Amino acid sequence: MTTGQRIKALRERRGISRPVLAGLVGRSEGWLKAIENGRLQTPKLPMLVKLADHLRVTDLSELTGSASLPLSLFSVNEHPSLSVVRRAVDSAPLTLTDDQAPNLDHVAAAVATGWAARDSRGDHRTALGELLPGLLTAASIAASHPEVSDRRRAQVLHASALNLTQMFSAYQADGTLVWRVAERALATARSAGDPAAIGQACWFLVQAFRESGQWDSAQTLTDEALRLLTPLRTDSPELAAAWSSMAWHAAITHARAGEAGLAWGWFDRAEATARTLPATWWSSPTSASVRATAVHGVTIAVELRQPRTALRWARRIEPALIPAKPRRARHLVEVARAHEMVGDLDQVAGLLTEAVTAASETPRWNKETHDLVRSLLTGPASVRPAARELAAAVGVAA
Repeated sequence: MTTGQRIKALRERRGISRPVLAGLVGRSEGWLKAIENGRLQTPKLPMLVKLADHLRVTDLSELTGSASLPLSLFSVNEHPSLSVVRRAVDSAPLTLTDDQAPNLDHVAAAVATGWAARDSRGDHRTALGELLPGLLTAASIAASHPEVSDRRRAQVLHASALNLTQMFSAYQADGTLVWRVAERALATARSAGDPAAIGQACWFLVQAFRESGQWDSAQTLTDEALRLLTPLRTDSPELAAAWSSMAWHAAITHARAGEAGLAWGWFDRAEATARTLPATWWSSPTSASVRATAVHGVTIAVELRQPRTALRWARRIEPALIPAKPRRARHLVEVARAHEMVGDLDQVAGLLTEAVTAASETPRWNKETHDLVRSLLTGPASVRPAARELAAAVGVAA
C-alpha cells in the first residue's frame, strides 16, 4: 500500500470523514483526497506527525510502511522559535576566526542564565528560544577557538548548551534535531574528558533512546556511564549527582520493560547515592537531588502499572517543593496518570490543570498529557468542561 492508501485505510477504520481529518490538520478536503489517491507526493514529516496524531498512530511506519519511527519524540506542536534554534545548531562556525577568543566567564554566565530560565519559567521553551541562538554560537566558537584560555572548560560549556538545546527541541516535529544535539553533546563532553559532563550528556542521550523505544541502546549507554562514574561518585557532589541520575535512568528503563525487581533495585541504589548530596542540592539538567526521590518513585511505579504505589510516593512530596517549574509540571502529569489508572478522572482533570498553571509549555509538549486529555473529553459530564479548557491549553482538538 502507498502512504496515501494507508492514511485512507486508517481514517476509515477510525470512522473519521475526509473533511474532518483535513480540517484537523489544517488542510482542505481536496488536498487530503489527492494525498490518499496518490496525486500528491507523500507529506513531509511535520504533516505526517499531525496525521498520525489524529489517527491515533504510535509509529510512523503504520503510515509510510518503511522502517519503524516511533512518535515518542515528536509532537504536532512546533514552537515558533524551532527554526531559529535549528539554524543556530546547523550553522556552527567551521572555520578559524580572527576575532578574539570569547570570554569564558561570559559564556558560563550565559549557560547559567539558560538553565535558570529553564527552571524558573513556565514558558521555558519560549525563554530558551530567545537565548539559544546567541548562546550556541558563542559556546561553539569558544570550544573551537585556537586561543581559548581553557579548552576543556569551553567544551564542557558547549556540551551544556547543547543539552539545553535538547530540552528545547524534544517532543517537537523535528526529531532529527534531538539526535543531532544529543550525539554532539556527548562527543563534545568526551573530547573534554570531563566525567561529570560525560554523565550529563549520557543522561540526555539515554532519554532520547528510551523515548524512541530503543530500550536496549538506552540500557547499554546507561551501563557504560555507570561503569565510568562508579569509581568517581564519592569524589564530588557533581559526580554523585551524575551517578544517581544514571541509576534512576536504569530504573525507569527497566520499569518501561516491566522488570519490577530490577527497576526498584536500581531505584534503591540511586536513592542511596542521592542521600549523600547536600540537602539543598538540585541539578537543573537531570533533577538529581534527594528531593527528587519521591518524584522518580512516582514515575517508576506508573511505568510498572502500580498506581497505588505511585500515589503513595506522590504523598511524600509537595509539588511546590520541586524547584524547577517544568519538572514540577511533569510530576503532576505522572501523578495524574496514576489517578487515571484507578479511574479517578476528577483528580486527573485537577492535576492537569495544576500542571498547566505550573509550566504551560510542559503539558503542551507532552504526549501523556494529550492522551489523558482525550480520555477526559470522552469521560463523564463532570470532567468535560475542564477537559475542553485543557484541550485548548495543550493543543488537542476538543
